[in-house]
Amino acid sequence: MQKDMHYFGVYAMARAAGMKTGAAEVAATASQYVDDAIWDKEVFSEDGRSILTELTAHKLLNLKNADREDQRKVWLPFHFLPGGEGDSPTGRLACRMNSPTAKKLVRHNTSVAAETPYGLHLLGITAHVYADTFAHQGFIGANHAYNGIETGSIDVEVSSEGILDYIQDKANAFWKEIVSFGLSQLFPLGHAAAATYPDRPYLRWHYTREVDGNRIERDNPKDFLKGCKALYEMFADYLDKVPGHGQSGAARQWGKIRGTVKRIIEAEGTKDERIRTWKAAMRENRLFGGSTRVPVYKGPKWSASIDDLEPGKIPKDMKKLPVYRFYQAARIHRAHVLSNLLPGSGIIAA
Repeated sequence: MQKDMHYFGVYAMARAAGMKTGAAEVAATASQYVDDAIWDKEVFSEDGRSILTELTAHKLLNLKNADREDQRKVWLPFHFLPGGEGDSPTGRLACRMNSPTAKKLVRHNTSVAAETPYGLHLLGITAHVYADTFAHQGFIGANHAYNGIETGSIDVEVSSEGILDYIQDKANAFWKEIVSFGLSQLFPLGHAAAATYPDRPYLRWHYTREVDGNRIERDNPKDFLKGCKALYEMFADYLDKVPGHGQSGAARQWGKIRGTVKRIIEAEGTKDERIRTWKAAMRENRLFGGSTRVPVYKGPKWSASIDDLEPGKIPKDMKKLPVYRFYQAARIHRAHVLSNLLPGSGIIAA
């Protein structure tokens, strides 16, 4: 998924479930920031304190993607949560939509989030991982033959010829970049062979998996709508545990907003156009009650708060930095997924 879903969609579902504006903004920022925390940085002060960043993504055209350990630490726990389904090790590694593994993760993380100072940040990370299971299903978060797609087998269905040209041009440019950077050996990694087709909400598409010749049918609008409902229910469950983050009069029943969410998802457009569609629905009070203000994504400010630090400039209370809480939550999430959740589903990845 992309920013239209990971930030604006997550914010909308949190508010629709009844969450206060500020709390929903933190959770949504953490959700999108999973895609934006892309560098290593360590800052040590003379008094012994330190801030250590946590990589939760890479730019795709990055040689670190070839590192198997890095694939295990980044792509598996944050973007392609293994579904744990099937009898073969490969099948169990594949990401599956709303899998039993994903549901276990949501139950665990919402409970932990209810009891920790970094709870909203962990909730946002969980929202990102959970949402990606609906988009990234059928792919593995590693360089694996299972991800391969037969050349020329992808077919897409859209109404607008302009959008068809747009997404095909984007895909062709992406694949050309891979070749020009000499990174062909890194792939098939994740859904790279399918470019951004899995992440486009409005897209219906089909492809043939190279390893077994199976024809795979994908209906993104249907799957993304299920994902939005799942996020809504996750936030509602969290608010049952932490009612203090709820806002009276803000919640809407899923059945009341389902049609609006469905129309937003099905709207064909560029990422910026899809973001504008989400924002318009929120401002017009079609998704939740209370304030209709749509906060600007503050991920760049989170990055700057760390990137600008020097040893003598570490704040006295680092815990006040939202991005510090994000790193705490990311460490806890990764450790649980690799050391507890996946082994419990018969997947040894740590």
